[in-house]
Amino acid sequence: MNKISDNDMINFFYNAVPSIESLFDEDIAIVLTDTEKYLYTKYGQELVSSVKAGDLILDGGAIVEVIRTGKNIVKFVPKHVYGVEVKSFAIPIKEEGKVVGVFVVAKSLSKKNAVTDITRNLTETLSQISIGINEVTKGVQELATMNEELLLKTKETNERTKDTDNIVTFIQGVSSQTNLLGLNAAIEAARAGDAGRGFNVVAQEIRKLSNSSNESIKQIDSVIKHISTSINSINDSLTKSNDVSQIQSAALEEIAASIAELNSTAKKLGELAENL
Repeated sequence: MNKISDNDMINFFYNAVPSIESLFDEDIAIVLTDTEKYLYTKYGQELVSSVKAGDLILDGGAIVEVIRTGKNIVKFVPKHVYGVEVKSFAIPIKEEGKVVGVFVVAKSLSKKNAVTDITRNLTETLSQISIGINEVTKGVQELATMNEELLLKTKETNERTKDTDNIVTFIQGVSSQTNLLGLNAAIEAARAGDAGRGFNVVAQEIRKLSNSSNESIKQIDSVIKHISTSINSINDSLTKSNDVSQIQSAALEEIAASIAELNSTAKKLGELAENL
């Protein structure tokens, strides 16, 4: 067994260093002391210090506190000390109940902090995306509601245009009757001869009115049919738009649920990272 001290317990910890190193994936530093000075120091790539074997232990650190209390101490060392945030574990080495040295393992928290930062950014990004999707979903749902209302209005309007068919038919009947009346009046005026000339003028005016009314009715009927066709086209478009809105709304709800699950996973990952 290799020795760095006259104390067997300290030498035991010294020889256990390779095994202890294999337990950590992170960049670590290992320090071994007696109650007065550093006996062994090994630093990682990130964890570097000017303290070396043979240097005296200075007051105010975790090592002095472990020697004084005989208790384990876990301490977080700020970034400005080693260039990275560090978590150190200081363990008293005891012999017959008395502290004879301290074994310290310090590990870099750069990976843990990187994971924490990533999960934090991921959580924030997912939250923003979730807010955006909720807004879009709300807009799609409002659009679907508006489409439903417009669809109802177009159906009502289409029903009203059908009512005008009865009015047009009625007016056409009146026009035909008026035309027939004018024709009969003209026949009677012809029979009356000279005495019926004035009546003949009235009969001709009645027939002109009938013909004019008939032409107007045809135009009105054409316009109404055109309006009805347009309303049916609008109705079809609104129906298709409403179907698309419902599909989009369902898809957005599924996406929102997936993002919520991812957000929950990211938060759990962040909690795990905090405990690394």
